[in-house]
Amino acid sequence: RPSPTHRPRRKFFVGLPMAAAAYLSTIRPRVASSIEPAAGASKAAVPNIGLTKGLKLRGCTTPNCISTSSRNPGSSMSAWRGRETQTELTSTQIVTGLLRIEPSSKLIEQTQTPKGEYLRFEVPSSTGVDDLEFFVSNEGVPERGFDGDFPGNLILFRSFEREPKFIYPFQTPIGDLGRQKNRLKALREAIGARVVGCELIECYDTRLT
Repeated sequence: RPSPTHRPRRKFFVGLPMAAAAYLSTIRPRVASSIEPAAGASKAAVPNIGLTKGLKLRGCTTPNCISTSSRNPGSSMSAWRGRETQTELTSTQIVTGLLRIEPSSKLIEQTQTPKGEYLRFEVPSSTGVDDLEFFVSNEGVPERGFDGDFPGNLILFRSFEREPKFIYPFQTPIGDLGRQKNRLKALREAIGARVVGCELIECYDTRLT
């Protein structure tokens, strides 16, 4: 009687799951709690970021963005007046304040310019990465003789989602539920800054915030 045909059992490549796990581990976002700029960081991978030739922050050209340079009411916020008059101290407050409210923040760049100090951060989010930029001006805020005025650095900022998501096929952007604006509000409160043009208590709590 002939023996039944022998069918070899399939052999699974046991190294594949291990290789996949190793690959996935390399694409997880890295975070840092240090206030020192990340070593080897480059802004080349992120388009439309950094100061312009006139040493100014850019406006908003994508969804889920807030900037003091934006001309669109839906994506603009007023600048802040810091509590310190020295650029270095105000910058330190921003760094430590952001790390308190967003411990996974990473300081990517810190540059001193003739007009002030530029700071750039990366913050991991539920949808990828948010980029935050700050410019602490040397000039401060002009005094107007109001009771609410006080000396302090002018703080400009820009916060945006690096890769906004869209609903296919309509290309409708998916909102971030106010993540950029809420983070900036929390940071302003953490460093004790005031909204420029709204230092009086009756408008400080209700307008431009």
